[in-house]
Amino acid sequence: MAKIPGFLRQIRVVYETKKTPRSSGQKVTGPQTMVNLFRDLQEETKEKLITVSFDDKHKILCFEVVAIGGKNVGYARPMEIFKGSFLTGATSAVVLHNNLSGKTKPNIADIAFTNRMLDASDTIGLKLLDHIIVGFDGFYSFASQGKLAPRFQPYPA
Repeated sequence: MAKIPGFLRQIRVVYETKKTPRSSGQKVTGPQTMVNLFRDLQEETKEKLITVSFDDKHKILCFEVVAIGGKNVGYARPMEIFKGSFLTGATSAVVLHNNLSGKTKPNIADIAFTNRMLDASDTIGLKLLDHIIVGFDGFYSFASQGKLAPRFQPYPA
């Protein structure tokens, strides 16, 4: 009996360059820089989860909208969150999301989500610089509040 040929899937990474008001290659020194770059999150009508990846000189390589939805954005898997960082050879990343309520204080789900991201990034050798919650009139930075230390040092100078 003749063998039926099987199929293998090939993965190809394609980088797209798009003109954007966000500055690729910009050095980020703190959460305010990130919030300025993604200020439009304050006006979104759906929750968005974004991962920003950095090179070893702490300059932005790329950003990726990882999830869009209602309150389920926090259930994104770490593999999805850091896929772009991994594929671009990033050395560090910042994760941002907006709250539809406009509040910035993290809830229990936000804290658990941050801990899952810390574990995953540690496993793959990626520094998680921050998890930022963007609200109507401000933001909450886990790094600025000391919630990521001592595992990772926040934003290099």
